[in-house]
Amino acid sequence: MTINLSTPRPFLLFGASMSLVLLTLAGCSVPTGETTGEASGDGITLGLLAPLTGAAAADGLLMQQGAQLAVDELNAAGGVTGYMVKLDVADVKEQSADAVSSAVTRLTADPNVVAIVTGYASTTNFEIDLMAEAGMPYIIGGGSDQTTAIISPDPAKYPTVWSLSPSYAGYGTDFPERIEEWDADGTFPLPNRNVYIISSDNPYSNGIATGLAETFTEKGWAVTGPDTVPFGEVSDWTTQISKIQEIDPSVIINTDYQTANASSFLTQFSANPTDSLVFSQYAPSVPEFVDLAGVAANGVLYNLPVAPLKTTEDGKAAIDAFTAAYGTDPGLYGIMLYEQVKLWAEAAEKVGDATDKAAVGAAIGELDVLTSLGQVTFDQDTHLAVAGAGGIPMTYFQIQDGKRVSIYPVDGAEADFETPSWID
Repeated sequence: MTINLSTPRPFLLFGASMSLVLLTLAGCSVPTGETTGEASGDGITLGLLAPLTGAAAADGLLMQQGAQLAVDELNAAGGVTGYMVKLDVADVKEQSADAVSSAVTRLTADPNVVAIVTGYASTTNFEIDLMAEAGMPYIIGGGSDQTTAIISPDPAKYPTVWSLSPSYAGYGTDFPERIEEWDADGTFPLPNRNVYIISSDNPYSNGIATGLAETFTEKGWAVTGPDTVPFGEVSDWTTQISKIQEIDPSVIINTDYQTANASSFLTQFSANPTDSLVFSQYAPSVPEFVDLAGVAANGVLYNLPVAPLKTTEDGKAAIDAFTAAYGTDPGLYGIMLYEQVKLWAEAAEKVGDATDKAAVGAAIGELDVLTSLGQVTFDQDTHLAVAGAGGIPMTYFQIQDGKRVSIYPVDGAEADFETPSWID
């Protein structure tokens, strides 16, 4: 069977309170993997690392749903290289080294596991080395800086490890460019050139916050921060909001990606706002963000270096398939994991044997296919997906009337930028 990812298909981007996650789990069904498709030979297992419990469980649920949807569709079409596929999900919990190591060990020790996928497993991506040692095909999503730091010194050491996320360098450089462009064209005239940046004490948030601070400084802005909060639950933002009131910046950036934290910041800020744009790193892309933040979410901005392209045929098909299966928005990780599974299957079909892990791992890195996220090819020096023109674009979103809409790039945007209601 050959899976054509370059043509439209008839199917096909942290943190919530556990009570909400449990309600979500209870309210939606995950496909069982049982199909009427027939395939010869024994079944094979695709491993998934996901935070099913803890602060990032909302992301973990989306990962599981997206991966299972793709597995079900592959099985319905006859399997992969003659094998029916089973999904085995290993919980990385709060992303501690012990939890991740235990999950990796369980999956890699299973002889039926032929590949492993994840949106993210640890905050440092240290498990990449474990996957390389095991000769396991591994497609990862988050932490591009960490992936680059591990792989780029010796790419040949990691022939089976590839990242569907492109470089995060744009996170630290692109948003300041957009702000100045919006000032110049009158989209959002800047009242001043002051920016306040909040970070969370983890490599992902700190790296992005530092990059943004450097870029804004180079452009002549007055930068306050990064003001770093502890990694984990943060429910009281009084200190940060007091500083915002004092500084009165044009732009506020919060790189704490955990959904509950970002939403509580926004609701507390909205009680006594300044005339500032608010940019929140990643968290607004999680479906539950709007539920947690309520009307305070309207107007917030975020960007994603990889996201389902809603205005393309493939993007619409992917989102529609996920929504039909689960009755909810896929966010980022629902689609990312869907596409990871499809990319693994495409590589396996090219090899002709899904159980040949070394060959399949190498074949993943040679793919050049159109997906709902954009054109996927991999940089051979970093093993990251190629970004920008001809690759996966950086997309900007704004929450408007409780909905996430793309606003940039202009070509293909769903809506225009709207000045947030809290700005006079």
